[in-house]
Amino acid sequence: MSLLTLSLLAQSPRPSSSDKSRAANGPLAYTSKSIARGKQFYLIHCVECHDQDGKGLGRRDFNGTPPADLTDPDAWTHGVSPDAIFSNIREGTKDDMPPFKGRLQDEQIWHVVNFVRSLWPESKRPKLETVADPK
Repeated sequence: MSLLTLSLLAQSPRPSSSDKSRAANGPLAYTSKSIARGKQFYLIHCVECHDQDGKGLGRRDFNGTPPADLTDPDAWTHGVSPDAIFSNIREGTKDDMPPFKGRLQDEQIWHVVNFVRSLWPESKRPKLETVADPK
């Protein structure tokens, strides 16, 4: 485990007994801070398939289902709502996307959801929120 991974895990709260209902408590506010946190987790867990830019073009070996182009939500087949993105990351998809519920805590997944949404064309991105104390 890298020092960055350990540092990120140490900063995150431990999972609670309400993990199964966590999706109902999200999504986190779409803030610059959340997007930056999500990028940290994305760079550790997601670049292997989706590349740094989210397009996934350099990783496609076509032995399985090609990874989704995260910059083109119109082409997604598993939903683009925050809850759908959360579920796809947490539970995986039937198209070769593995589940990350054992590797990322739910709050970390919500940060990744915000980062992924920041990769969309500007016209499709949510409006940045300003909050006094974002998670």
